[in-house]
Amino acid sequence: MRALEPTTSGFVDRDGIAVHYEVYGDGAPTVYLLMPDVIVHSRAWKAQIPFLARHFRVVVSDPPGNGLSGTPVAADQMDDDVVIAGQWAVLDAIGADQAVLVGVCTGAGHALIMAGQRPERVLGACAINPGVRLTEPLPHRIAFDFDAPRDSYEGWQKQNRHYWKQDWADWSQFFFGQMFPEPHSTKQVEDCVDWSMGAGADMLILEYASTYLAADIPSSRAICEAVRCPVLVITGSLDMCQDPRRGPIAAEITGADLVVIDGGGHLPQARDPVKVNLLLRDFLTRL
Repeated sequence: MRALEPTTSGFVDRDGIAVHYEVYGDGAPTVYLLMPDVIVHSRAWKAQIPFLARHFRVVVSDPPGNGLSGTPVAADQMDDDVVIAGQWAVLDAIGADQAVLVGVCTGAGHALIMAGQRPERVLGACAINPGVRLTEPLPHRIAFDFDAPRDSYEGWQKQNRHYWKQDWADWSQFFFGQMFPEPHSTKQVEDCVDWSMGAGADMLILEYASTYLAADIPSSRAICEAVRCPVLVITGSLDMCQDPRRGPIAAEITGADLVVIDGGGHLPQARDPVKVNLLLRDFLTRL
């Protein structure tokens, strides 16, 4: 059961992959909530949709490879430019000439990229723990070889293609346990593990092999420098996915308002939805 049913829903086709979208409410402006990547689908925004749809038109879409969207068979079908083209196609399909873009992790990177690509269409952008590589990765994310098989896997050693195929559920449980360092996050972890089952190891391995536009510090800085619209950056001080320094750097480059959630993890829209919802409402109202 959902707190709110979509007003409309549909599909757009990008590179032979059907992208599923849903629209809620009919206010203005249109707010597009962008997914982090294939590991979860649009239900990850379930705590934002009913609240924001009271005031604005809200659109979400499932990433290729999860939810109701189609299943890629090649890594280039998950390239950033292909996924972003699908997001523009969703806005075209619902007749949204302009929108505010809100994203978390890779979705936040997409929001910033899209704001620079077509400034006339982006009224504002909110980047939550932005997945733009404005620093080197956190040490634990690159400490172990992703491709090398091991006799056993402990901790972040589980970030490994062989282990993903061996025990995807255990990897997902470990990963989302790390994404929620806040106490009493059992329900949020359970939800994310459940949503990750729609993707599985094969989709994450394909995504790892795809082309990422914010792949290094120079390209990430260029993405941020191209943004001209108002920006809100929200960062969790205990983010274990993206270096928490990336948010403040992105805010400095884009001239954004910066909110740091002390003790917050990677997915504050799920763990601290009231705070995030009010920040989004106030940002959208100012726009």
